[in-house]
Amino acid sequence: MKIKALALLLTLSSTLSYAAGSVTVYPGDRQPPQNLTNVERLADLVTQPSLSRAWWPGAVISERQATAAAEQQHQKLLAALSSFAAQEDGDDAAAINSLRQQLQAIKVTGRQFVTLDPDWVRVRPRSNVTLLGDYSLWAGPQPTTITLMGLVSSPGVKPFVAGRSADEYLADVNTLSGADRSYAWVVYPDGKTEKAPVAYWNKRHVELLPGSILFVGFSERLFDSDFNELNQQILTSLTHRIPD
Repeated sequence: MKIKALALLLTLSSTLSYAAGSVTVYPGDRQPPQNLTNVERLADLVTQPSLSRAWWPGAVISERQATAAAEQQHQKLLAALSSFAAQEDGDDAAAINSLRQQLQAIKVTGRQFVTLDPDWVRVRPRSNVTLLGDYSLWAGPQPTTITLMGLVSSPGVKPFVAGRSADEYLADVNTLSGADRSYAWVVYPDGKTEKAPVAYWNKRHVELLPGSILFVGFSERLFDSDFNELNQQILTSLTHRIPD
């Protein structure tokens, strides 16, 4: 009986060890990635001493199978934009192609929308989830920029200014054909999104955080829901973007 019990214990231990998560950590600042094995729970990961300088509001954890799905959806989005551009001409086609090029330059991942702050995870058992499978974690330092994307003339990385609102970031930015001039979308580092009124008649103070994306999408079209759906698909890709 003792031999059987010992064999069962060893089998169970081996199974648990095999099931525990493997995590590739990208700490930013051009540091090489780290490979962690047998990470059983989220707290075991986020309390690693090597991550003591991580800026957790902007950290992203992803799972391998979810990444494959996110990449597939992103490729479908790029194909849809190509199709729409081919149906347009002149400024409209140029604007769509510009947006497609911006989105083609980003990499997406199968982001898991969980709170990664170590203090939160430690004191809330429900947040200390089990890790099974293969994961990637991006946990770099706090960024000093935001990223402007969409139907704008000068997309790209811009300096983050504390207290500056979405409409202020867009004050001197020219929009392209078909752009929504009344609203923009803020994609916060934690993956949450907010529709920000930015026109003179409706503007409201919506502040960005460092590392946020400010996205100017297609204007809403009463008789063409395809473009409205594109905005949502783009936002999905942006919330799954791998941090810079």
